[in-house]
Amino acid sequence: MFGLRHHQLDIMEQVRPLLKSVSGDEFSVPNVIVVGMQSSGKSSVLEHLTGLAFPRGEGMCTRVPTVVSVQGGVTDPTLAISTNPDYSVSWSPPVVYGDTQKFGEVIEALTDRLTQPGEIGEAPIYVKLCAPKAPTFTITDVPGITMNAKDLHESERLEKQTTELTKKMIGDSPDTLVLVVVSATEDFTTSKALQLARTLDPKGERTIGVVTKIDNLPEGSDLVKNMSGELIHLKHGFFAVRNRSQKEIDEDLDIAELDLLEEELFRSHPVLKHLPAEQQGVPRLLDKVKTEQAKRLDRCIPVLREKIKLRRVQEVRALSHLPESLGSEEERARFLRRALGRIAAHFRSCTKSDTSVLGPTCRETNLSARVNDLVNKMAGDLRTEQRDFLNDETKDELLAGAKESLGYDLCNFMCGDLFRSTFAASTGPLLNEHGIGAICHVQTAVQKCFDLIVDHHVGEDVLPALNTGLKDLFNDLLCKIHADALVFVSRLIHGETNVTYTVNHYYIQTIEKFKEIVRCNSKQWVDHPCDHPNGVVDGKDVDVPEDFMRRVVLSFRNNSNDAEAIRGLQISLYAYSKVVQKRFADSVAVVLINELVFGAERMLTDESLAWTSLLVEKVKEDPDVSTKRARINKNIQALDKALELLKSL
Repeated sequence: MFGLRHHQLDIMEQVRPLLKSVSGDEFSVPNVIVVGMQSSGKSSVLEHLTGLAFPRGEGMCTRVPTVVSVQGGVTDPTLAISTNPDYSVSWSPPVVYGDTQKFGEVIEALTDRLTQPGEIGEAPIYVKLCAPKAPTFTITDVPGITMNAKDLHESERLEKQTTELTKKMIGDSPDTLVLVVVSATEDFTTSKALQLARTLDPKGERTIGVVTKIDNLPEGSDLVKNMSGELIHLKHGFFAVRNRSQKEIDEDLDIAELDLLEEELFRSHPVLKHLPAEQQGVPRLLDKVKTEQAKRLDRCIPVLREKIKLRRVQEVRALSHLPESLGSEEERARFLRRALGRIAAHFRSCTKSDTSVLGPTCRETNLSARVNDLVNKMAGDLRTEQRDFLNDETKDELLAGAKESLGYDLCNFMCGDLFRSTFAASTGPLLNEHGIGAICHVQTAVQKCFDLIVDHHVGEDVLPALNTGLKDLFNDLLCKIHADALVFVSRLIHGETNVTYTVNHYYIQTIEKFKEIVRCNSKQWVDHPCDHPNGVVDGKDVDVPEDFMRRVVLSFRNNSNDAEAIRGLQISLYAYSKVVQKRFADSVAVVLINELVFGAERMLTDESLAWTSLLVEKVKEDPDVSTKRARINKNIQALDKALELLKSL
């Protein structure tokens, strides 16, 4: 039974710091702590309970918590001292049990290592004692509340530090048993240690009062009444214990002899002999501590396992929500290859009107539809801004040009050079403006689509350098494609302005229909030009504006053959411009889609492998994310280790 209980206590002391590293107060681990004022006799109580001579004196001897684990029932006594709860690094060479001086020196040395002189620390010292006749328990000694420093400022500082540490150690966990040490000569109602315990444990359900220095009790003392619970009620009551005198310390009086002296004091002292037997002495206090500690252990262990498992699930879930780890170069390269693959695949989907990439509401990633919108806008702008070849200004210009060609061309002959020069002068700049503009607009749309996909897969804030690097590389790629597309479109523009050619039936049909309208209505137009003659609206069938037909009618009676030829030239320019608008819009659309859209997709696929080596150095994890991942992984490791330790219980 001794071995089992000690194993439980030993495991709990190893589990405690693991769980504390995960969450300071989420997990409740059974604990027994000893608190009190400085020089209240805490060290003496600890010595009597354990048989170990801790440093003590008038000054501040205990400056860090000390966790003492005692196991009885072993054959050979051993003593281990460490700053690790698993004793993975113990003081070397080991201190021999019974070497009081060496033990005290080691405790003082470790205290100085854990905290500065005159300071209070929270990192504990761990002491494990295995002895043949020792009881089995674990107890934590807390630095006493200190109030007697050299000066007022120092006193206030130390009092605040020791008070805060005492409050923190007492806490509010029902699994923490609190031994409050008070001197027999002290006023219980004003004891600061008792007041703290009563504040944090108002019902006294986990507080045990330990009354020291009873051998100095004067006759007529009210100790029996004070310990009865009338003034301060504690569920587990008060226990009176005898401290070793300095002479007994010097003589290294063992525990058995000390217990006998304590029993004799209770039998003979005029006040102490009236104490109930269950409140007398360290052995009964120790029985109480062991009993209460065992209850808390048996109650806590299964609950603790389940809480640890639940917290582990939460930590794993939190880890899964973080971006993948980018700590090593291999991890960064793997992440980059996957990211580039996903980006290329999604960009390919965007070129094919797949609205599922970033959702149907994200219009920018429906790239095919956006290119179609831009092409339609270009075609509309060409129609809107095309010169009106049917107005009188153009007629006068053509007439003047025709006269300037006389002497080389025949009168009444439609001059081809005049047709080409008039068309090229008005249409060339228009095609150039909107053709080049369409390339730029589509390039912007393609870049915007790519940027949104990159933001989706890489994030603007998570990996900003990679985000920017990817966009810059794609922009460089697009600039090359832009240059190629510009060559194609420029050639189209040059061809349209340099060569006047079409086999499109619309051009011939428009001219022939106009001639047919003129032939059928010429007599009426000559006889009755102002009577709204027939034929004015007939031009609508071939998209000839009514306003032009009306001007033709009104001027028909006085027209010369040259004027009729000019009108024919106007209709030809008008019809041909319609053909060129449609042809150019279709041709540019093919170039834009094939070169800028599909070309970008092809080159992205080809270049993505090369980009990996160029961009891998830009894959640098956000320090906050890295810190958070490290913390979560550390928590999971601590929880796993705690669960592994608890498996044996």
